[in-house]
Formats: sequence, structure tokens, C-alpha cells
Amino acid sequence: MGLIIRQSVKSSVGYFIGVILGAINTLFIATHFLSADELAVSRLLLENSLIFATFVHLGSPYIIDKFFARFKNENNGNNGMLLLMLLFPLIGFLVFLVPLIFINDEFKLLFLAKSPTVIPYLWLSLPMSLFWAVLMVFEAYSRANKRVAMPTFLRETVFRALNIISIIIYGLGYINFSTFLLFNVFFILIIIISLIIYLIKLGKFQINFNFLNIEKRIIKDAVKFGGLVIIGSLGVNLIMFIDRNIIAQKIGTQAVAIFVISSYIANTIEIPAKALKSISVPILSENLFHLNFKKVNEIYKKSALNLMLIGGIMLVLVSVNIEAILNLLPKKEIYSQGKWIVIIISLAKWIEMSLGLNNEVISYSKYYKFNTILVIFMAISVVLLNYFLIPILGLLGSAFATALVTLFSGIFRLFFVQSKFGMNPLTIKEFFIVIFLCFLILIGYIIPDFGQSAIALIGGIVFKSLIIISIFSFVLLKYNISQDLTYMYLNFKKKFK
Repeated sequence: MGLIIRQSVKSSVGYFIGVILGAINTLFIATHFLSADELAVSRLLLENSLIFATFVHLGSPYIIDKFFARFKNENNGNNGMLLLMLLFPLIGFLVFLVPLIFINDEFKLLFLAKSPTVIPYLWLSLPMSLFWAVLMVFEAYSRANKRVAMPTFLRETVFRALNIISIIIYGLGYINFSTFLLFNVFFILIIIISLIIYLIKLGKFQINFNFLNIEKRIIKDAVKFGGLVIIGSLGVNLIMFIDRNIIAQKIGTQAVAIFVISSYIANTIEIPAKALKSISVPILSENLFHLNFKKVNEIYKKSALNLMLIGGIMLVLVSVNIEAILNLLPKKEIYSQGKWIVIIISLAKWIEMSLGLNNEVISYSKYYKFNTILVIFMAISVVLLNYFLIPILGLLGSAFATALVTLFSGIFRLFFVQSKFGMNPLTIKEFFIVIFLCFLILIGYIIPDFGQSAIALIGGIVFKSLIIISIFSFVLLKYNISQDLTYMYLNFKKKFK
């Protein structure tokens, strides 16, 4: 777990900077310089390209995660795995492009009634999907080589910084909206080139045809796995992004903008999970491959505890400050409507995090087909629930749809891991952590607000957050609730001195 913690800390720096930039961009710069309609259009293109990328990459990033141990051979360029995996998105893009041409008009009709401004720009999702797919391959290859900090920094920090610059340039009138959207396509290509240069400097950019000499059985198993993962990852992306498209069809682009901003705030509690999972995945995969279940169980339990704690304090801070955060936003009369969307989604996300790396354990074990079936069921459920609940509850209906699917999928995976591996991350300690977090929320609501001016709102957020974090940190270290987090603190304290 020490390697995971060290890599997670390094990766978290990139995430942390990215979060700051993302928060400034999404909550202030984008909402100031872009209209609600323009913000919705830009997000729909980005998120649809991520959905399309699921088809395009043909499962190659997940193949790298699962099969790298079988290809690994430093003296042989890892048997040409990188080149083989790069061929997947190129083939996938051509295969994906053909049917899309035939359904192009029907796809546009979905947005004609409520969100016609999206239609002229839908084609941009195509090059974006190809670039995302290629970037995912390079990120997975870096992750397999235990290098997660730089890919994280490039995607979370550099990409967002470039996006901020383009929004400001557009807002100041130097470029038009179409050029602004084209810039965002080009930025993904810049990140790809930067990551290639990074891998070259590390000596990890190994392009060769040695995969032609590897056992055909391994290639066959990898392709079969990738085919199943396409369905699963498609379901994941549908769960993450399809609600925006349905909202655009049923309500309009302004509602999409409200949901995007609210979801962004809610998803901040997942930031520690992303850093932890990015390094845990290859280690879990390797230990599952070698049937080292003792190590898997250790990672599984410790990660669940750490995610509950770190995600929990994030949930508390979001919950007690949400009204102040929304009141600070430009066009707050629009975006303040998303308060309960934030609370509903963030609570569901935290519960899922607290149940541990169930998804990862299943995905990289021999039971990965179960995950595919579950994700298909989840994707169908989220679509049906959105279509059913949005006409009844509006935007809250979409929030409940996301929350319900997130919760039930997490619970199903928890029981599956317990039944197949005999592992369960939950103990009496987690019960007391929940009570402690509820106590922190109560303290946050008891602390009075400073006022409604911008300075008063910011001061209130800082004051509440400092008190809550201080109490949380004191209890965490006093009772050594997490050995890993205590180790991180002591190590940081030692280096600081």
C-alpha cells in the first residue's frame, strides 16, 4: 500500500491543481464568459465525444490494464503492446464512422425541438472522440508502467488551463464560438503529443511489431476481453453523460448548464478516488493475475477506509458550504437552482466510494463478465429512469436517476465480491466514521453565516472549512483511524522539518 499512497499523493497534486483550475473555470470563468446555452453546447460536445470514444478505443486501455503483465518484457519493448493498442482506436474510428454517417440526420433530430443550437457543432465530436481514444491508450500504458502523475497533470491541469485561456480569449471577443470549440479539439492533440514526449524521455515509448511473435492465445483473449469491455465502458459513459442529452431533449440547454455545474460540484468528492484508483488498478490486476488474494484483500480494505474518510470530509465541506458556493457564481439566479442536485449526487457518490474498489476487483478478475452485464443493466436503468423521472421531477428527476443507479450498482458489486472472494471492507469502524461525519455536518450548519456579500460568503466558506478540517484531522490522527493517512501526515511533517 506504500507505493499506492506515494503515487496517489503525487497524482493528487495534479488533481488538486486541476480541481482548482476546474473550479475557477467551471464555476466562475465559464459561467461568466459563456451563456448558459454556450456552456451547455461545449459540455455536450465534450461528453458525447467521450461516449463515442468508448466505441473507438475498442477496449484497448482496459486491455493494457489487464494484460500488461503478460506482455511485460523490458528487454523486448513489452512485446510491442503499445503499437498494438494504438492500432485499436484507428480501426475502431473507421468502424464507428460508417454507421454514424447513416444515422447522422436522426441523431440531429433528437436536439431539434429543445436544443437546436447544438446541431451545427455535433460533427466536432468525431475528431474529439478519436483523440480521446488515443490519449486513453497512452494514459493506460503510462499507468501500467507505474507512471500516473504526469498523465494526471497533463489531463487535469494543462488541458484545463488551456481551456480557461480559450474561454477568456473568446469572452474578450478575439475569436468566435466555432473557433473556441475547435481550440478544444486541438488541445487534446497537444496533450497526446506531450505525453508521447514524456514517454520517450522515460524510455517507455516502445514502438515495435514484436506482438506478432506473442502467443496467439493471449492476443485472442485480449481481443475478447476488449470486446466485452466496450459494452461495459459504453454503459459507464452512458451512466455518466446520457442524462445531459436527455435533459437537452426534454427541457433545454439552460437546464443542461444547471445540471453540468451541479454535477461538477458533486463530483469533486471523487477526486481522491481517481488518484487512488489510477495507481491501484495495475497493482490489483497484477496480483489478481498471480492469484495473490492476500495482497488484493489488503488493498481492498485499506482503500475503502481511506476513500470513506477522504471522500467523507469532501462531502461534509460541500454539504455545509453549498448555498454559499452557488451564491458566489455568476448568473447565480440560474445556477442556484442546483442545490439539491449537488447533495443528492454527492451523497450517492460517497456511499459508492466507501464500499471499496469492487468495480476494479471484478473487472480484472475472471468474473469480469459480471461487470459487463451489470453495467448494461445500469445503462438501461439510467436511461429509463431519466425518461420517467424528468417529466415528473424535472432536473431533480435526473439527479435521483443518477443516484439510484450509482447506489444499487455499488451494493450489487459489494455483495458479489463478498460471495466470490470472501472479502468485505466494512467493519464497525466505518459505522462510527459515519456518525462522526454527521456530527461534522451538524457543526457546519450551527456555525452562522457571515452575510451575502462576496467577501462574506468566501469568509464563511473558509471559516467553516477550517474548523471542520481541524476537528476532522485531530480525531483522525489522535485515534490513528487510518494507518496510511497517519503515515502520510508523519512523513510530510518529517520532510517539512
